[in-house]
Amino acid sequence: MSRSYKKNPIYTDGKNGQVISKRFANKKVRNYKNKIANGKAYRKLFCSWEIHDYISRMTWEEAKQEYEQDDYNYYKNHNISLKEFYRRWRKAYKNK
Repeated sequence: MSRSYKKNPIYTDGKNGQVISKRFANKKVRNYKNKIANGKAYRKLFCSWEIHDYISRMTWEEAKQEYEQDDYNYYKNHNISLKEFYRRWRKAYKNK
């Protein structure tokens, strides 16, 4: 089985945030059921762009620069090598 990767390095809050946001949106639509006109008027009740609560974009170059600058010595204090840091970045940002 071949591995697939994300085209853009992005990290979101996952499907849990998406499911919860959609649940709230559907609940809002159901509560306004009698007040909504027919058709696509339900889309005006909530913003469809607010599905994720947290989104972060970071390329490997930006992540590597953050690792090298490391003002608080977090990575050094926790004994995280550049190789381990790359694995963590890849798992969060690159792998599907």
